[in-house]
Amino acid sequence: MAKDPIEVDLSKRNFIHQLTTTSVLATLTQLLGPYANPNLAVIAAQRPSPGGDVALLNEAIKLEQKAINTYRAALNADLIKSPVLVDAAFSFASDHQYHRETISRFVRGKLKGTPPITDDPKIGTFPVPESVLNGKDNDVLRYALTLEVIASKTYLEFANDKLSTPEAKGLVASILAVETQHVAIARTALMLILKDKGLAEDKQLVPFPFFDQQPTPAVPA
Repeated sequence: MAKDPIEVDLSKRNFIHQLTTTSVLATLTQLLGPYANPNLAVIAAQRPSPGGDVALLNEAIKLEQKAINTYRAALNADLIKSPVLVDAAFSFASDHQYHRETISRFVRGKLKGTPPITDDPKIGTFPVPESVLNGKDNDVLRYALTLEVIASKTYLEFANDKLSTPEAKGLVASILAVETQHVAIARTALMLILKDKGLAEDKQLVPFPFFDQQPTPAVPA
């Protein structure tokens, strides 16, 4: 008897997921560059604890600042030409700023920790590949989509099994919802407005029924 086509499709998706999914923390280390916290993977591998919550959320603060810096740099360099996409980039940067400030207040208030100084020039931007610097709106937006997927998957991983306090998990889950909205907006703009492809694994506008099935995308060289 022939297999149900939906079952076959889901099986194929599962295979592709296993084949292409890479470690989010490994990808983050690659993106963070020379100033990456070498202990990030060690912190994440430890048993969840309030001290670990502070360490991980402080890394999230730096990631949010890095995202802000990257969007600002792209806008200042006039890498994005379409007025609609410029507005989206401003909105994304503003959201990341709110996230940074909210996590900082949470670390300082609820966890009695010390958040990092975010105006440190060492934080910098995510590395923008030559293919993006010299590309079109499509290339810039696809790179933004890559970064937003990685950010979303990082928060998902933190919420699932890296944080110890319910309050920290709730905060991260709230931010995760917005990050996945960024993913949806970028993917929709690419595929419906610019009539281009999304990420390599995005064969349709909503490629996976659950976000944890979304492979961690490769960073463009």
